[in-house]
Amino acid sequence: MKLELLARIFDTLPGVRKEGTAFLVPDQVEVSVFVGLSSEVVTVTRVARAETAADLLTLETHKSERFYFPMADVAGVKCSAPEKRTTGRSAGF
Repeated sequence: MKLELLARIFDTLPGVRKEGTAFLVPDQVEVSVFVGLSSEVVTVTRVARAETAADLLTLETHKSERFYFPMADVAGVKCSAPEKRTTGRSAGF
């Protein structure tokens, strides 16, 4: 994936803000990045920070794990908002 396309995707995600060359993802938003390797697709879930360079993508998860991938191997990005929970329960009648 090209750097411009990945930057455009992260710019459209809700709550994500840009800080220099990094995109910061809040805890409320779940972002997964799919990376296609030669024999399988690796999914990096719960991305907290994505830093882009000309040919390198650095992903940091909310568990402080770091992953480094060539930009050309990035296949896609998934974003899902957390489920909204209702606070009040009713008897149903």
